[in-house]
Amino acid sequence: MDVIEGAVRLNRFGLERGRFWSAALLALAVFAPALLWTQWDGAVDGEEAVPSGTVITLEASSNPGAVGKGRVWFTVPGDGWVTETGANRQSAVTLVHSPVVVRTSAIGGVDDILVLFERQARDLRMGNRVLFATGSRDYVTPTGLTGYWGDLTGERYSGALIVVGRGEVAAVIVAVAPLGRLEDQLGDLTNILATLEASDVE
Repeated sequence: MDVIEGAVRLNRFGLERGRFWSAALLALAVFAPALLWTQWDGAVDGEEAVPSGTVITLEASSNPGAVGKGRVWFTVPGDGWVTETGANRQSAVTLVHSPVVVRTSAIGGVDDILVLFERQARDLRMGNRVLFATGSRDYVTPTGLTGYWGDLTGERYSGALIVVGRGEVAAVIVAVAPLGRLEDQLGDLTNILATLEASDVE
């Protein structure tokens, strides 16, 4: 079955059961691929290559479980990306470009981007207790989405939590890499952000 053909519309888990499950799934989606990738530098079961230039579209969902209107989309930059197919949902996708793991989610019905950022930072911290956001700063993507950027710090991993949006739709991006490696691969994340768009209009 062709999983990605212009858009990712997977709904294999469909687990939107409240804050605890949201945090647990986020932690699993972010760290499991990172840990696997540091041990095996190659494709493993459950991964599928994503061609350069693929446009990934995510339908916005509200937490917990309510359907929100709108969507988020971006273009996969360059070659070498794979998708963690088992971790994907209609509203979220996990991409890996060794050693970087990027999880992107679309959330609708957002009234306050800062509140959403703080909730995501708290859920991420509660979900794994080894990686936490160190503050936040204003951030604007090259496409004009506005929001906040927080650096993620841990003993073995570092990363970034980015929450940006337009209207009532937000994109939540969690990028993680082994400590000291994200800076080397920051171009991967920058290239995704350069094409990131959001719309609350169907």
